[in-house]
Amino acid sequence: QLYRIPGLEEKVEVIAEGVPSAVTAGPLPEGVDPGFVLAVGTVEPRKNYPRLLAAYRHLRGRGSLPFIINGRPGVPQLVIAGRAGWAYGDTLQRIAAEPGVRYLGHVDEPTLAALYESASVLAFPSLYEGFGLPLLEAMSRGVPAVVGAAGALPELAVGAAISVNAEDITAIAGALERLLADEALRQKMGAEGKRLARGYTWANAAERTLDVLRRIGHGSERKAA
Repeated sequence: QLYRIPGLEEKVEVIAEGVPSAVTAGPLPEGVDPGFVLAVGTVEPRKNYPRLLAAYRHLRGRGSLPFIINGRPGVPQLVIAGRAGWAYGDTLQRIAAEPGVRYLGHVDEPTLAALYESASVLAFPSLYEGFGLPLLEAMSRGVPAVVGAAGALPELAVGAAISVNAEDITAIAGALERLLADEALRQKMGAEGKRLARGYTWANAAERTLDVLRRIGHGSERKAA
C-alpha cells in the first residue's frame, strides 16, 4: 500500500553531506613524497583499483613525460589509503607488487589531512558512488581530481575534476596525465573545488532537513483542516 506524504511533491529529496570538520594535519607517512597521486577508499570492487593500477602502469611505461611535481621530474607516487573491504581478491597483492605505488591501509584523520594537503591529484575513478566523500574532502583542500563518470561524482565536482569512463584504462591514464602535466589547470580546478566545497556544510544539510520536515508538517495541518 502506498501513502502520500502531505507537503511533498517529490518522492525523494536529496540532501548532500557536509565537509567534515577541519583536522590539523599530521606528518606524512615515512617514504611518501609530496606531490603524489592520491587514492582514498576501501579496497573493494566498485572502487576500481585494478584499472587505476593499470592506468598508473601505463603512465610509468611511457617513459619521459613533462611532469615536474614539487621540483621532481617524472611520474609521482601513487599513494592509496583505505582498509581492505569485501571481495578484493588479489587486489592487495597487485597493489604491493606495483612499482611506484604505496599502500597505507587505514589511516587516522591527521594523516588523511596531511595526505590531502600534499597530494597533486586525487584519483577517484569509482565505477559508482552515491556521493563520494573523499572527493568533497579533496575539493575542500584544493586538490583536483579524476573521477568516474557514473553516479554523483561529476555533478559534485563540476569544474573541479575531469570525469572519465571508469572502465577505460586509457581514459583514466590520459586524465591523470593531463592534470599532472598542467600546473595551471591543477590550480584552476583546485580553486574551483574549494569554492564548491564551501557550499557543502552540515549546517546546510540540517537546514534542508528541517525544511522538508516543516513542509510535511504544514501539509498535514492543511489536510487535517
